[in-house]
Amino acid sequence: MTIFKTRQPFRDEYIPDTVIARDDTISNLVRIFQDFVDGSRPPHLLIHGDSGTGKRTVIRHILDLVDREVEREIEVITINCKEYTSLHKIYVELAYLICEENYRGRSQLELEQAIVRQMDDSDITWYLVFEDLEGVGKDDLPFDELQQAISTYGTTQTECGVIGTANQSRLYDHLPSEVVHRSYMHTLETTPYDATQLRNILESHADEAFTDDGLSEAVIRKCAAIIAQETGSATEALQLLELAGYLAHQADADQVTETHVDTATESREALDLYTTFTQELNPKEQLLCAIIAVHTILEMTAPADDEESQAEEDEDDEDDDKITTSELYQMYENTARSFDLNNVEKRRIEQLIGNLRDRGLVKAEKHNEGRAGGTWLSYKLTVPPHQILRSATARSGRFKRFLRKHHVSLDELSLSDDEVDIDAFRSDDWP
Repeated sequence: MTIFKTRQPFRDEYIPDTVIARDDTISNLVRIFQDFVDGSRPPHLLIHGDSGTGKRTVIRHILDLVDREVEREIEVITINCKEYTSLHKIYVELAYLICEENYRGRSQLELEQAIVRQMDDSDITWYLVFEDLEGVGKDDLPFDELQQAISTYGTTQTECGVIGTANQSRLYDHLPSEVVHRSYMHTLETTPYDATQLRNILESHADEAFTDDGLSEAVIRKCAAIIAQETGSATEALQLLELAGYLAHQADADQVTETHVDTATESREALDLYTTFTQELNPKEQLLCAIIAVHTILEMTAPADDEESQAEEDEDDEDDDKITTSELYQMYENTARSFDLNNVEKRRIEQLIGNLRDRGLVKAEKHNEGRAGGTWLSYKLTVPPHQILRSATARSGRFKRFLRKHHVSLDELSLSDDEVDIDAFRSDDWP
């Protein structure tokens, strides 16, 4: 029996017909954009709040509303700052998306001029939406740079608004004061959903996604209650519901039941890790994670040369899966080019590892060898290495080549009987 009508409501690009549980936010946005509708310049906006609290949804909704009210066509360009992690990379991508010529390899000044010239159109208002601004860091926030470029190279008919989203609320504190206090610059914060709001969101999506009898009565209520207690993230609530549906589909069940939700809940750690790795880590952080995971597997599976060394290994089992900063730096330097990444200084490696520590993926240990040996750090994963590497190989074929180079077999990463194949779940091969 088919329990799914479509999985489209679970896709990132899905736009619901109505925005649920964000009436206050929409009201504030309508107020912010009213002057623009009345003929003033397009506002700039920073929306910050936890992941899964509706930032992307409300932006799409307000721009759609405004597009119906203004004479000019609104052209929206979206840049994911997890992928384009500096102002220069942002400008290169904008030039690629907006301009007809190839501007790769040009200076930032040339890129700014080309982009703004292309925006000089009396029939179009451009809106540049920068998602996950924390990816570019506090020193590269694009609001001021873009406004200066528009002021310098634009004309009276150049109209461009900038919208940024950030999961880190503290990013707001790094905006220059002269930017924050401009009349056209606005900030909003989204807050986590409660159980009732999550239930309403899930019901709206489920009505479109599942057949009439595809869900048992308590499924949505249970999914909403679990996520409301943990994070209040609509994204996570929808993932849990879809994962429960996947398990029911795989079991050829007639309905999604609470039992499927329970099993899905147990599998959320692997799903969260997959999501974190593929969507929240930048390419350098992904590679560092994979390097540590490969190092862990190689160290734990390396055969001992003799009985004496085996005894020494038995004593040092806890240290087998640790990698030092120097080892990590050397492996990154040897591998970066094959991933089209630039080499970085050792201090930058430590900063990137700090980000992985903040996300709970890696922990560090400080070692002190005294005056002769000095102090140094070692790192180890806090999650199973095979989960990292399965996420990595699902992200890019380059990671598969990386594993083959280090003689780590994908067969060794096979699932145990009680694990859900997250890669298969995230694929388009079902239902």
